[in-house]
Amino acid sequence: MSYRWVEHTAELELEIEAATEAGVFVDALRALFELLGDGHRFDRVRREVSVYARERSVLLLEWLDELVFLAETEDLVPIEVERMELSDGGLVASVRCDRGDPRHLVKGATYHRLAFERCGGGFRARVVLDV
Repeated sequence: MSYRWVEHTAELELEIEAATEAGVFVDALRALFELLGDGHRFDRVRREVSVYARERSVLLLEWLDELVFLAETEDLVPIEVERMELSDGGLVASVRCDRGDPRHLVKGATYHRLAFERCGGGFRARVVLDV
C-alpha cells in the first residue's frame, strides 16, 4: 500500500469592514447571500436567529454557521436583517429569507484566521469558510 498527501484548496476567506459592529454581521449575511443565492425566489419567510459567544469573532462564526444551517436544512437563502439586537454575549436577529434552491457551497465557518477588531473609525473582521 502507498499513500500521498494532495493539496486541496477548500476554503474561502471573507474580509469585512464596517462602521459598526452590527454592520459587520449585516455585511456577513449579504456576502453569504451572494454565495448561496440562486436568483430563484419562491416563498419569502422570516426566521429568528439567536447565537451566543463572548468573543465577537466567535459570534461572527456562529452567526454564519446558523445561516448556513438554515440553507442546508430548510433551503432558506438569507436576504436581509430586519432587526438585530447585539449584546455583550450574543446576537438575536430577525432575518428575511427566500425559500428556494440555495447553492450548497458552504459547509461552515472555521476558526482558521478568525478575527474581529476595531480598525480606525470602524471594525474589520475576517472569517474563513469551508467550501
